[in-house]
Amino acid sequence: MDNHSNVSLLEKTLSPLRRRKKTRLRYRVAVIGGGSWATAIVKILSENLEHIHWWVREDEIVEGISQYGHNPLYLSSVYIKPTDVIISTDLKKVVARADYVIIVTPSAFLHQTLEPLKKNKLNKKKIISAVKGIVPETMQLISDYLISEFHVPSVSLGLISGPSHAEEIAREYYTFLTSASANTDLAETVARFFTTRYVRVNTSNDLMGAEIATVLKNIYALGAGIYSGLGYGDNFLAAYIANCLKEMKKFVNQRYPDNNRNIDDSVYLGDLLVTSYSMFSRNRLFGNMIGHGLSVSMAQMEMKMIAEGYYACRCIHELNKKTGIYIPIAETIYGILYEGHHVQSEMKRISENFV
Repeated sequence: MDNHSNVSLLEKTLSPLRRRKKTRLRYRVAVIGGGSWATAIVKILSENLEHIHWWVREDEIVEGISQYGHNPLYLSSVYIKPTDVIISTDLKKVVARADYVIIVTPSAFLHQTLEPLKKNKLNKKKIISAVKGIVPETMQLISDYLISEFHVPSVSLGLISGPSHAEEIAREYYTFLTSASANTDLAETVARFFTTRYVRVNTSNDLMGAEIATVLKNIYALGAGIYSGLGYGDNFLAAYIANCLKEMKKFVNQRYPDNNRNIDDSVYLGDLLVTSYSMFSRNRLFGNMIGHGLSVSMAQMEMKMIAEGYYACRCIHELNKKTGIYIPIAETIYGILYEGHHVQSEMKRISENFV
């Protein structure tokens, strides 16, 4: 073995130790949620932060992390050093100990999860949403819900989003995220929380546009799964996704006008692409089951995790009653899932207008 090989081997051996010795940020941060994405986020944050308080619902996750450094229910391949986090099933205690709260629960369970908190327990904290959905009980975006229900000032709200599957974070694949907030300082601070050797974070002030785009892309990914289940190929799916992007751009720009928005950025287009194509996409999988002929209820029973697109369809449909923006793809998928419309004929019908 030559000297260069010896040096390379030594670097590989020492690099993890060097990374652990770097000075970590001393912000007090809470993570709310125990699923795959929450586990991936805790993995990222544990490289950068000294004080991480982690709320999970299940006692077995507390035991798994505390004793073995692994979440036994989700993303169990990830190792999280037990001394790097304080994990608990006591939501009030976890929130009280933090200045920044990162919410990572599925949107379908958000209202139920936060219900034990008094209305004034979040309004003095910085709240970061990593939820890609809408609160079904109130038909609101996460930001709107936090403002109306918990009186969180808009300048205290942020979003972390982008094309990012938890399974690839677990493997430390290079990933691009976006930290969005109307508060530039908050966006930049959160970007520092999430920046690692394998995660690059951009900042944006387009909180509302990025948030509604994350909701829409789940619907469109579900449609991609339906087409795949019906037997359509990649050539067609590429055209489908191009038309979804046009529809997304129209809806986002009409609902939240912003002359500086570029819908081709990774937080919009990139997230749409990865959710529509990836084998890790729950929404694509759910749609694929529908395309193969399963009923909605049967597909839900087969899914072990939440497909956000299912709830997003109904919420976007209800929200759009007030604005009446023409979004035929999203409305067609809503009709299939909630009104029992014929899958094959409806998906063929909208495809005739694709360009």
